[in-house]
Amino acid sequence: MPFALFLVTLGGFLIASGYYMYCTFFGARLLSRCDVPGEAAFDVEPQMNPMRITARSVPGRADAAAGLRLELEREGSWQWSREVRLPITGDEVMVEQIRVDRPGRYRLKAFGGGTNGGASVTVQMRVHEPRASVYVLAGSMLAGGFVSLLVLLV
Repeated sequence: MPFALFLVTLGGFLIASGYYMYCTFFGARLLSRCDVPGEAAFDVEPQMNPMRITARSVPGRADAAAGLRLELEREGSWQWSREVRLPITGDEVMVEQIRVDRPGRYRLKAFGGGTNGGASVTVQMRVHEPRASVYVLAGSMLAGGFVSLLVLLV
C-alpha cells in the first residue's frame, strides 16, 4: 500500500511539472511564414505569448546572407524594425522574442536578403493554453498521496 501511495504522489508531481514544461517550452506553433522579400499578416492574442521571430537563409546562398531588414506593425502602427545578418550555412537565427500586450492583427515585412527565395522568416507563438483541470488533478494526486502516505506510515 505505501508503494502505491508513493507512485500516486510521484505521478502527481510528474504530471504537474511535465504539463507545465510542455505548455511553456514545447507548445509553440508556426503562426506565419514569409519569404524574403515579402510580408505576412497574422492575428495574435496576449495569452499566446511569447512571440518568437526567426530568420533563415538557404544554405550556400551568399546573396541571402547579405542581410535583411524586418519591420513589425500592429494594426498599422509601427512596433519595431531590426537589421539581421544571416549565415550562409542556413542556420536559423533568433531575431526577436516579444511579449504581446494587446490582441490585434500584426504584419511582418521583410526586405533584402537576396531574391528568389534566398531567405525566409517565421513567427511562432504558444498555442497550448494550460488547463486548470490538469493542475487540479495533479495537485490532488500529489496532496492526497502525500497525506495518505504520512497517515499510513505514522
